[in-house]
Amino acid sequence: MPVTPAMPPAPAMQPAPAMPPAHTAQPAPRFAPGRAAVLGRAALPGAPVLGRAPVLGRAPVLGRAPVPATRPVPATRPAPVEPAGGWVVIFSGTPWRVGAHRQHALARQLAGDRRVLFVDPPGLGANWRTTVRQAADRIWYVTPPAVLPAGRWLPPVNRLNRWVAAAVLRRWLDRRPGTRLLWIDEDLAAPAIGHLDEAAVVYDATDLDWTFSRRCNRWHLRAGLRAAVRAADLVLASSSALPERLPTASRPAVVLANGCDPTRFTLQGPTTPWLRHLPRPVLGYLGAVDTRAFDADLVAAVARLRPEWTFLLVGPSTRAGRAPLAGLPNVRLYDPVPFDDAPAILRGCDVGVIPYRVGGLVDYVHPKKCYEYLAMGKPVVATPIPALAALDAPILLAATAPEFVAAVERALVSAGRPEEVARRRAVAERNSWSVRGEQLRGLLDGLGAAR
Repeated sequence: MPVTPAMPPAPAMQPAPAMPPAHTAQPAPRFAPGRAAVLGRAALPGAPVLGRAPVLGRAPVLGRAPVPATRPVPATRPAPVEPAGGWVVIFSGTPWRVGAHRQHALARQLAGDRRVLFVDPPGLGANWRTTVRQAADRIWYVTPPAVLPAGRWLPPVNRLNRWVAAAVLRRWLDRRPGTRLLWIDEDLAAPAIGHLDEAAVVYDATDLDWTFSRRCNRWHLRAGLRAAVRAADLVLASSSALPERLPTASRPAVVLANGCDPTRFTLQGPTTPWLRHLPRPVLGYLGAVDTRAFDADLVAAVARLRPEWTFLLVGPSTRAGRAPLAGLPNVRLYDPVPFDDAPAILRGCDVGVIPYRVGGLVDYVHPKKCYEYLAMGKPVVATPIPALAALDAPILLAATAPEFVAAVERALVSAGRPEEVARRRAVAERNSWSVRGEQLRGLLDGLGAAR
């Protein structure tokens, strides 16, 4: 069954008696009515899976005779007409149900003139069932089989699991004609290349997966990265700082930066009520509070320099990430909220901040929250990580605590000026996911795949 990753709760650093507790993430809604297609059952009406014919009642089981139908058999319905357009099969490192990341936004863009089969990453345990659900118009997502556990840690097991998953998906796709483009954003999915009768391969460097793993397993992930880059007909990078960190390839990587949805992050709309009671100004940050990217030492230093400011940090956190912030009354940490609640929180902030570590293991990122802050008309103060330092956008960069204080003070002066708000909003619209979709379609048209 699909796995919905649970995000650990993050205790507030300073209790706020007058405010209600922070919202916690809710399960993603089920998009498709009816039951999911499971191994041995039809994925779509009239379309059998793995060669088994659908029957009234239970599906036949290997080694047993089919159970005869005991109810009247309804009139045969005509088989559904398959929509036009080729297939894009996305092997992703992020499950579909998480729903708010680059992979999901690009999948929705690709579904404009193609059909998308979004393959969730396998879980850590064994799973012999394959589940296919329709997520939206022209988008299906799959929970693939994993015949053995611990594939993330054991390369032979990972190869076996990916080969089995590719074989199952190929049989499913064989009943739904169309040219296939294989899209990979998870390095461990590289063994699936060449097993789906694909016309072309796209590797999307969303992150460097090995930077998310323990040192003992990084060689495994780096090997997958090299294999994926070598095999790809098109290599995409989510940040301008990523191409130089990728393995050498026959074709240079094309930067397709992260974007945002300005129709979701709008100036008009509700504001989270309890934010109105926080001391102003409120410096908002939506994201993980950890030691990989978040610079808690910088935030703590700024909070001490300006105790009258409120630092609102909303998202998952780790004990090590929270440690430097302990005992600071003007730093408020809240649990993750559903993505749909993010705009209401940002409307209650005065400045959006991105205090990321410079020179760290993951300073290659291009944070999409930058565009989300700008879409809300909020001034942005960030540390000068490479992608933001090279960005042509009205943001303020600061590397040290005194510089950060000065930048925030400048941002507060111009925060509500209509011309500045319009300028920020215009930058977000030029970097929307729909614009990225147009750029992506042009790249794929040049590739001549999946049409």
